[in-house]
Amino acid sequence: MKVLLRTGLGLFLAVVVLLVIVLCRTLTAPVQRYDAELVLPRVNIPQGSNAFDLLQTAASQVWWPKDLDRQTAKLAANTNWDDALAGSVLASNREALVAWDAAVKLPDLQVPEVSTAGDLPPYLADWKKLALLAQVRQNMLLHEGHDQEAFDQMVDEIQLGRRMQNGHGVLIVYLVGSAVNNLGLAQMQRWAGQAHLTPDQLKDYARRIDWPADEAGSAYANSIRVEYQMMVGTLDGMRRGTLTNSDIAVPTLHSWPAWPLFSYGQTRAMFAAGALRLVKAAPHPYGEARIDEVESRPGLLSIVFSGNPIGQILYYMMMPGLAVSLEKKSTEDVQLQATRTILALRAYELAHGQLPVDLPALVPEFLDQVPLDDFNGKPLRYSPDKKIVYSVGKNLKDDGGNGPSFYTSTYAKRLDLVFPFDF
Repeated sequence: MKVLLRTGLGLFLAVVVLLVIVLCRTLTAPVQRYDAELVLPRVNIPQGSNAFDLLQTAASQVWWPKDLDRQTAKLAANTNWDDALAGSVLASNREALVAWDAAVKLPDLQVPEVSTAGDLPPYLADWKKLALLAQVRQNMLLHEGHDQEAFDQMVDEIQLGRRMQNGHGVLIVYLVGSAVNNLGLAQMQRWAGQAHLTPDQLKDYARRIDWPADEAGSAYANSIRVEYQMMVGTLDGMRRGTLTNSDIAVPTLHSWPAWPLFSYGQTRAMFAAGALRLVKAAPHPYGEARIDEVESRPGLLSIVFSGNPIGQILYYMMMPGLAVSLEKKSTEDVQLQATRTILALRAYELAHGQLPVDLPALVPEFLDQVPLDDFNGKPLRYSPDKKIVYSVGKNLKDDGGNGPSFYTSTYAKRLDLVFPFDF
């Protein structure tokens, strides 16, 4: 009996000691604040000047039957082209494309504010459909010989995608805007060798689609700021017990005393520190980013005795995945610079009757400088024999441009990011 009592007393004292340790860590852990650098004020846009409103109008008029989903996507990619089907799709979406064209002309785009993770934007699928319809129209113009008009519309699509990316939306809004942007870039690459454009026209398109690295980095950083503000709203809703959306796969704390399992202040500080690292990394090449702490995960015991286990679990569920977006930002920039390079290569070939030996030969006749690889900050790679432009990718190593095309389904398996051309 005495042995059992001693054992029970020992276990009780051990639990008390562990609680004291957790309490001390809770009370002594510094709560850092970075909010001042993570605030993105909303902009007052005059009535009728927000392209978002016109995109909503366009989306309400989209004709996109499910049984034609795959065929429409193929028309946008110019595979299995069908004049009759393309004409029918465009005629049925005439009003939607009129509203899309009106949105293209407006310089401002700001999406509605998102307060918590339960308020995910419902309009993003419509944006992708509208962009694909715009591409069907571009392909129709190209098949009819209106090459310059089609390329002008590609520029419009790319620039509207960028306004979506910088529309004061959360990260998913940025990523969908990036997808719209990339659709336009892929379209330019696809048609660069077939379109009847002069070297000067190709050079001009390479100039018009350029996006300075500081502006591209700012758009990404702004999406991270808005994402952080949404996280704060979600954490606050959890703390107050007002977060009831069943779609959110995180625990709701309601009003029960969560100590010593959850510290709102420490959790918010962790998210702020992680978000700020991504914001500061945004203007730099991927290889210079210092985000190891954002992507790493501590051991289970470290989390349990942190003084804030629920907060840490939430952080390590969400923030490492958020850090992956930095790679996507660099991938988009590489696709942009590869597109500009391919346009310049085509202009050089038309002007000189052959491809250049290397990319510096494009400067200054067709490019101001050799486009840089946003993964390592060095010039993009090029092989005239393989007819590819490529990036070293996330591993920062030149693997000789070996691997399938950037646009194949095996994209995630390769090391270099490879962009082929067919001229």
